Amino acid sequence: MKCKNCKVDFFSRTERCPLCGTEGELSHFDLQKDCYFYPEYAVPKSSKLDIAKKILLFLTIAFSSIAIFVNIFSLDIQGSLWSLLLASCLFYTLISFKTIFSKKMHTGSKILIQLLLLSALAIIIDIFTGFRRWSTSFVVPSLSIVSSLVIVFIAAGRRSLYKEFSGYLLTSFLVSIIPALLCLIKLSTHVWVGYAAFLVSLLMLLGLYVFSEKDFKNEMKKRFHF
Repeated sequence: MKCKNCKVDFFSRTERCPLCGTEGELSHFDLQKDCYFYPEYAVPKSSKLDIAKKILLFLTIAFSSIAIFVNIFSLDIQGSLWSLLLASCLFYTLISFKTIFSKKMHTGSKILIQLLLLSALAIIIDIFTGFRRWSTSFVVPSLSIVSSLVIVFIAAGRRSLYKEFSGYLLTSFLVSIIPALLCLIKLSTHVWVGYAAFLVSLLMLLGLYVFSEKDFKNEMKKRFHF
């Protein structure tokens, strides 16, 4: 129903407008043409990237499960858990694919996630190949240095990103402490590499602070409370 007096559309079994109480001046309206309570909207469709992610997830789980199944029933023959190494590589590929092509994730987050994933994968491979400590001595410190340099170069290329990348640079600096800790607990055969990674990250942070503008310096003061 539609009231001619107050122009209100309503549903009622009576001939009286619930708003103004008018009788006898009501007109029926076409529900299909005059009622717009539920506007039409396009149903979102899955993109090719989403479909690729689902396919990659399924293949990762499937191949990992098959590898673990075969490894368990042939353990007395081969005597090694090679399936865990294969599963680690597959899941690294899956997570890397999802993070790299993610539109919602910040570039700094992608760099730090790759740093952590590659470090973990290198340590796992090192453990399954006799743990000669090449991962903790060279790979982890090198990845720490590279991640710090990449973040600094991106921030330096666009000064407007100083404040935006400050948190990620601080996180990278904190991660660079890990190689130094590995040296302290004697998990690194070349101590100088671990301390060099810490020193490079510290110098990158200080250099960015010295050559940056006031916005970045104010951000650092807020984070460190000085």
